[in-house]
Amino acid sequence: MALDRRSLILGAGASLGAALASPVRAEGERWIWTRNGAGEEVAVAYRAGQDYDSIALGRLRHLMRDMHAGAEGPLPPLLIDILSVLQEQWGYSRPLVVRSGYRTPMTNAAIEGAAPASLHLRGLAADVTVPGMPVGNLGLAAWTLSRRLGFMGIGLYPGFVHIDIGPMRAWTRFGPG
Repeated sequence: MALDRRSLILGAGASLGAALASPVRAEGERWIWTRNGAGEEVAVAYRAGQDYDSIALGRLRHLMRDMHAGAEGPLPPLLIDILSVLQEQWGYSRPLVVRSGYRTPMTNAAIEGAAPASLHLRGLAADVTVPGMPVGNLGLAAWTLSRRLGFMGIGLYPGFVHIDIGPMRAWTRFGPG
């Protein structure tokens, strides 16, 4: 099923980003530009065709680690593919800021409102923002991609958008006031 999802993502990325594709990008390469809360940044071609670059994925895994525990966790290439296709929509002109990627059970338990079985615990989710982009716009772009692909969880929160590679669903958590 992952291969089917990858094929869908590749097709979505090609059609969504065709007009915005960077002329510097080599044919068949997938790029991502990310930053975490510590200010660490990775801008890298992580895949060429169907072949993933293990060194690039390792750098991304480190960037998306549990910052509180200092622990790296799993990072499925499919999540990076989704984030890359999403970022491609604005031509890689701004980084995705990862507020939360992988979480240890201890960190997850300490976060108010975090789901006890959060997909962050398995490295299947990321909470992201984009500098200068309203959360609603980022959420709409993610929601549109989710509908097109037929999967992804999208949560809209004050200050960030939750994106996961689980079943298709959407929610908001803005609270009172």
